Amino acid sequence: MLPAAMVVAAWLWCTASRKLALFWLGVLFIAYFVVGLSKVLFKGWGIGLESLDIAVISGHAMNACLVSTVVLSLLFRQLDHRLRWLALGAGLLSTWWFSVQYVGQTIHPLPEAIAGAVVGSAAACVFLFRLERKEVRKIPRTALMLGLAIIMLSTSIPKYTAEKLLNSFAVTLSGAERAFMQPHWRTRGESSRL
Repeated sequence: MLPAAMVVAAWLWCTASRKLALFWLGVLFIAYFVVGLSKVLFKGWGIGLESLDIAVISGHAMNACLVSTVVLSLLFRQLDHRLRWLALGAGLLSTWWFSVQYVGQTIHPLPEAIAGAVVGSAAACVFLFRLERKEVRKIPRTALMLGLAIIMLSTSIPKYTAEKLLNSFAVTLSGAERAFMQPHWRTRGESSRL
């Protein structure tokens, strides 16, 4: 999703304003920071939200809800500005479905996927509501096709996950021997460190 987010930044830089592109990068940074902080707190100290069964916030769900929804809205704005709210609704509906049905069933426990979806959806809405006050010029068809090609190509390259980096960072900060991998409330008596 990061290549798609960078395409959005370039698109905004060229068709709206540098200020709006920087605002997009700021929203993106804050959403990534929230997810990263949850992972560092858990991996380093075992801190999570036991009452909600959330050890970490899902970055997969956050990314999908944030980046995909914004990309879809920007694409629909190219077709007809009046379709922007339909695009927001369709983007949130489809990415929440992905978060619950895929992320919450295969990658993270459902509460963590929902937490990621909440963070991503909130960030997407903050950005898109701010975008309402700005005019975004139509991007030339060639640049649009190039941006979409970059996004499509990025889906076929090997993915980099920051898990090892986050583990190392969390362990360095906390002084723990190893990163926490499972919360104590899920292990039911087993060791919470792998």
